[in-house]
Amino acid sequence: MKISTGIPGFDEILNGGIEKGWVYLIKGGPGSGKTIFGLQFLMEGAIKGERCLYISFEQSMEELKLQADKFGWNIENPNFVYVDRTMKNADLPEYFDYSSFGEIHEFITSITSVRELPEASRVFIDGIGVLRDFTKDLSIYRRIVSSIINFLTKNGITTIISEEMRDEPEKGMISYLTSGEFILEKREREDGEIFRTISVVKYRGGRVHLGRHYFDITDRGIVIWPIIRFLDDYRNGRDTISTGNENLDSLIGGGIQRGSEVMIAGKSGVGKTNLTLQILMENDRRGETGVIYSFEEKENEINTRYSELFGYRPSRIVVRETSPYGMNIGHFYKMVIEDVRELSPSIIAIDPINALDKMSFSRSELIRVLQLLCSQLKDLGIVFIQIHESAEAMDVFQFTGGISYFSDYIILGRHMEMEGEIIKTLAVMKNRFGDHERRIRILEMEKGRGITIGPPLKDIGGLMSGIIKKAE
Repeated sequence: MKISTGIPGFDEILNGGIEKGWVYLIKGGPGSGKTIFGLQFLMEGAIKGERCLYISFEQSMEELKLQADKFGWNIENPNFVYVDRTMKNADLPEYFDYSSFGEIHEFITSITSVRELPEASRVFIDGIGVLRDFTKDLSIYRRIVSSIINFLTKNGITTIISEEMRDEPEKGMISYLTSGEFILEKREREDGEIFRTISVVKYRGGRVHLGRHYFDITDRGIVIWPIIRFLDDYRNGRDTISTGNENLDSLIGGGIQRGSEVMIAGKSGVGKTNLTLQILMENDRRGETGVIYSFEEKENEINTRYSELFGYRPSRIVVRETSPYGMNIGHFYKMVIEDVRELSPSIIAIDPINALDKMSFSRSELIRVLQLLCSQLKDLGIVFIQIHESAEAMDVFQFTGGISYFSDYIILGRHMEMEGEIIKTLAVMKNRFGDHERRIRILEMEKGRGITIGPPLKDIGGLMSGIIKKAE
């Protein structure tokens, strides 16, 4: 039987919660959130009327209350019991200088004979590693912890034990005594951005989502953002939809297939966002919903673009003003999933996709999230547009970063020079579903008329260099 941890997102990772009556280990460095995690687990039970014990080897009642107050948790709840073992620390060296079974048994009994323990359904033991620090013989530490865990398991008490993360593998023996192990980390990237993650490294209760997931410490406690598959629906049919611009449809190869990934790439100012707005506008005219996650422009700025450039007022285009700062990739991923569930969009656009780099600890984690997202959107027949801000020279038609290979369409915008004038041009580099036009076209934008795509550039040279010359 599973019970809820009370930590948003964590039950989803564990496919319903933790197993009732089992013992789990939470590990992490200083400030990683171990105490908050355990306290939140207890408060979930106390609110439901369960007897919950907090056995502390480190924090005093006063310190604990200060932490609880920050999240609005009332540890004076009659179902919440604080068991103070912090003052015993001064006596620990005396305990473990001896190896007699009597003294070991005495200490174990001091824990297992707590008057409220038999009535408890949840227990959190905070800072059990303190015992290890005072133990000269690690076998004594293992014997003590093993005895406590066996007692709690036999009595069907669901328990979480916190331990400080250690580098020495021989001191991680408690991991072998528990049914699951979770690691909390506060990780700093090279650029100074800090992320909090939780990793499920061990779980004996069946299939769960092992691996690393992001979390935040909010004013309501820990919130975990699971990077797992949420959407299992499948929509039949892969019809092709129009972009609303005849020449753009022709350039692509007839339009965009539903459920496809479209990358629109190029340097700043080549018209990537306006092309995306054109596609969303046609979608809006069909009476379908589109969502754009904008990292550079506010909603009123996008609406102004629609008004001034296209002479159009959208009705079903949702603009999500987003910032990469203060948000991790797991949080963003969950936001997209919730929008898909609530809005049922037919197009999702991210402008630019590069901003997601700042939300993840590594590029490999970003690729993992994008692949998972793309897979679900494809199954639902949702077009996924990724605007990619290119940094490399555009005369070499290359795409870096590892995200282009799962795009079905790649549209490249470029600046070119023609007789001393800078012009914007478009070319399609990829259409996974069929043929596409291989010539370059001029892109123009005029207020009130939207975008205009000219005829293919023929009988001219220098296209690869970016300096267009009439062929002699």
